[in-house]
Amino acid sequence: MQEQNSPQQPDRFSTAADTGLPPVKVPFQFSADSGQLHRFKFHGQAMEYFRIWIVNILLTIVTLSLYAPWAKVRRLRYFYANTEFFQRFFDFTGLPVKILYGRLIALGIWAAFAAFGYLEPKVAIFGFLFIYLAIPWLLRATLRFASRNSKYGNSRFYFEGTTGTAYKQFFLGLLIIIFTLGLFTPVAVWLYKRYTLDHLYAGQLRFKLNNSWSDYMTAVYVPVVLFIVLLIVIGVLIVTLIPMVGSGLGQAGVFLFFAAYLLGIIFVGPLIQARIFITSWNHTTLGQSQFETDCNQWRYAWIVASNWIVKLLSLGLMSAWAAIRLARYQIESLSLSLADDPDQMVNMLQTDHSAIAEEISDIFDLDISL
Repeated sequence: MQEQNSPQQPDRFSTAADTGLPPVKVPFQFSADSGQLHRFKFHGQAMEYFRIWIVNILLTIVTLSLYAPWAKVRRLRYFYANTEFFQRFFDFTGLPVKILYGRLIALGIWAAFAAFGYLEPKVAIFGFLFIYLAIPWLLRATLRFASRNSKYGNSRFYFEGTTGTAYKQFFLGLLIIIFTLGLFTPVAVWLYKRYTLDHLYAGQLRFKLNNSWSDYMTAVYVPVVLFIVLLIVIGVLIVTLIPMVGSGLGQAGVFLFFAAYLLGIIFVGPLIQARIFITSWNHTTLGQSQFETDCNQWRYAWIVASNWIVKLLSLGLMSAWAAIRLARYQIESLSLSLADDPDQMVNMLQTDHSAIAEEISDIFDLDISL
């Protein structure tokens, strides 16, 4: 990816490590409207990404999934490189070979558990328990690796969350879910979001989630309650009107009830996803700067739901179009009110983190992405 720097000024992110010279701080010309909102932009195109996507799919199949790390890096680099903020672009610098090593080790662990589990079923149970208990470590290691290899301009992201904190949040969320019979599952979502954001840095600037667990309870249960109320209203109308009109209306009413039920099932999940997206970003700060999103929950839900339908009808061939469509809406709905001098976004020197944990999580289908 080519980093976008103005030819009229030196790169304000340059460090001694980059040039071999003593560090020189170049003043950044902060615009007069620096306290106002600055929007994110997305430049990806469906046909352009389709070429990358189809090659990734074909090569992954031909190489029996060995090409998957290269496919992952190509995909991430495309979306990062087409995301712009304040005249600079993002980049993903992860090396496919390192991810491949992690994937091979993950496959080896999975194969060992599968082989021993075939010979002794108790081993399979132990293997499942081992992976389940490893989730917090996998989460923390994945976030460290992904952050270390993500850049904005020349400023790297950094994740400082500890494994101990990850286990505390994990078991706290698990206890909440168990003792509330799942009713307070949104609180676990809040704990996860808070852990991933509160320990994330962009250069020297720290992300912070400033809402509470009640916001996530509202985000999840408002769509669920609306869905239940809609079904009750339709049910009451059917029961009330059938004696007056006859069985013909009854059949139409039953059809309407099941149609509403199917429609609700399709849209409730995307609507919850939209509301979580909105409440998360509207309460996230970066240093002193505040994120905002003008995302419309109904449009977001429509995009997600219609993407599912289009991908299903096209047998997956429209997946690239669907991915670009959703990414464009998510990214372009975001803005940031800059209250910090961008000179603070300097490189934070870090040691390289292993890709092994990230690939183990992929093999066992653990969705722990931000």
